[in-house]
Amino acid sequence: MSNTFKDGSVKIADEVLDQIAIQAANDVYGVYEENSDEGFIHSLQAKTTKTSIRNVSGNLVIDLDLSLDKNVNVRKTVKKIQENVKNVVETMTGLIVSKINVNISKLEI
Repeated sequence: MSNTFKDGSVKIADEVLDQIAIQAANDVYGVYEENSDEGFIHSLQAKTTKTSIRNVSGNLVIDLDLSLDKNVNVRKTVKKIQENVKNVVETMTGLIVSKINVNISKLEI
């Protein structure tokens, strides 16, 4: 994705946008991730392949495939994920996020 500013342009690799979105989602309480460092890295890599970011009419549309902890309110947690991902991606990149679709693949016990 690229953005043009007064002094030039900035190009951000899709993989970087994926990492930003995943980290912002993982910062929300209730998003399941492995406890060990190796498990976390494996989990992060697996989620990266399930994350899709598209440019639609100059705005980003982000699709996230996540697992949640079984003890959270799914609706409230998804709302927080959407708000956090939108805020972090827009703040860090200057790109506009128009939609964030969250797919909950399973609830972890």
